Amino acid sequence: MPDRSGRPIAQVLMLAGAACAMLLLAFLFVRAEQLQNPSGESAGEPARTVSEDMRDAGEELARRQEGDPRAMGEVDAPVVMVVYSDYLCPFCGEWVRGVQPDLVDTYVADGLLRIEWREFPYLGDNSRTLALGAMAAAEQGAFWEYHDLVYNSPEDFTGSDTRLRADLEDVAEGLGLDAARFVRDMEGTAAEEAVEADFVEGQGMGISGTPAFLINGDPVLGAQPLEVFTASVDLALSDAEG
Repeated sequence: MPDRSGRPIAQVLMLAGAACAMLLLAFLFVRAEQLQNPSGESAGEPARTVSEDMRDAGEELARRQEGDPRAMGEVDAPVVMVVYSDYLCPFCGEWVRGVQPDLVDTYVADGLLRIEWREFPYLGDNSRTLALGAMAAAEQGAFWEYHDLVYNSPEDFTGSDTRLRADLEDVAEGLGLDAARFVRDMEGTAAEEAVEADFVEGQGMGISGTPAFLINGDPVLGAQPLEVFTASVDLALSDAEG
């Protein structure tokens, strides 16, 4: 039976179905692009906020403290990347495992980049306990060893707080640290105050999630691909040379 245009109903239905399918594919394509690049920036370009206040304030956050156990790279490197992270954030772990090593090999090793870590435990009590453990490990010069171990196997550090603290004591022993001192430091006020200072600092920058980065004051938000970071670092190097 034809419709008013004279075309058979079956043909009309086929055409309508094809149009719906094309619209669905278009929607899925756009959605996939949004999920891969939630900032809306084009691929390969630094994902930055538009806040000039954030950028200006971020330039002053590099501590450049000689002997800082939570920093790697030359204290006078032309570029400093400040990192706000949570040990139980899966995107932070993805960045640590997939991007950080390349930046270390390409820029930190050549004295061009310094990475300074900040604790931003916004995902609950276990996140905060892991951050306290990081501070305790830093007191014995093992921050980066602790950092790598936890980010490489975050699934091993869940459960009750009592169980987590026992697991972290085992971690300290496995790293060759003084476990009793590690526990004291983890439970002490200095670690608590240091974690809180990092957290408040990040909040003051407007950070509400992790990972978040400031590269010579320029924000890069989220676990962006390596090329986003190399583009941002290269731009900062160019600005520093200029």
